[in-house]
Amino acid sequence: MSQPIVLITGASRGLGEATARALAQMGARVVLNARSSDDLVAVAGRIRSAGGTAEVVVGDVSAPEICERLIQTALDRFGRIDALINNAAMLEPIAAIGDAERDDWTRHMAVNVIGPVLLTRAALASLRSRKGRVINVSSGAAVHPKATWAAYGASKSALNHLTTVLALEEPEITALAVAPGIIDTEMQALIRERGKGTMQEKDYQRFVGLHERGELRSPDEPGRALAVLALHAPHEWSGMFVTWDEDRITELVQQHTAS
Repeated sequence: MSQPIVLITGASRGLGEATARALAQMGARVVLNARSSDDLVAVAGRIRSAGGTAEVVVGDVSAPEICERLIQTALDRFGRIDALINNAAMLEPIAAIGDAERDDWTRHMAVNVIGPVLLTRAALASLRSRKGRVINVSSGAAVHPKATWAAYGASKSALNHLTTVLALEEPEITALAVAPGIIDTEMQALIRERGKGTMQEKDYQRFVGLHERGELRSPDEPGRALAVLALHAPHEWSGMFVTWDEDRITELVQQHTAS
C-alpha cells in the first residue's frame, strides 16, 4: 500500500502517540485527533521533523461536528481514508454503580462508544472503496470485570460488540477490537491518583505495584502492533477481539517491521 491514510484519535500522548509515530515510520500519512491542542500539535511536529506527514484536528470525539471535521479533513487533504483507529477513551467514573452520577455515565459513553460509532459511520464510504480497516482499541476490562469500573468495562464490551456487528454489516472492510494490555499511560496515573478508597484494594495495589516495580510496559510495542494491524490485518480476522501480543499478531508485526 503506497502511503496509506490513517486517522487516529487520542493521539496526543501515550498509546495514541506511539501508534501515530509507528504509522508514520511505516510510511503512512496520519490525521491526528485529541482534545489537547498543544500536545497534539507537538506530536504532529515530531512526525513532520522525522520526514512524515501529519494533519491535526483538535476536538472531542463525542461532538458530531468534530467527527465530521476529522473525516472531511482527511478527504480534503488526501482524498481517501485507508484506516481508522478509534483510540480516544476515558476511564472515569471510577465509582460503584450505586454511586456514579448519570451525567458521568452519559459523558463516558459519548466518548468511548458514540464517538467511535460516529467516526466509523462518517468514514464508511471511503473505507468501503479502499477495503480499509477499523481498529477499535478495547481492553481486557471488557471481559474481566472490576468493581467500580462498570462504565469502562461496559463501554469496551460495547465496542467489542460493535466491532463484531460492523464485520457482519460491512464485508468490504476489516474491523478489529484490540486490547493493548497494561501500559504506562495517563490512565495508569489516574488510577494511582484516584483509585485509592474507590477501587477494591487488591486491584488498586496491583496497579500501584506494577508502577513501583517498573513493570508497566511502554506504549511503543502495543502502538507498533496497532499500526501494523491498521495497515495489514488479514480480512479473515474481521470481527475478532484480540490481544496485541498474541502469537499471530507478533508474527504479523515481525513480518512488516523487519529491517
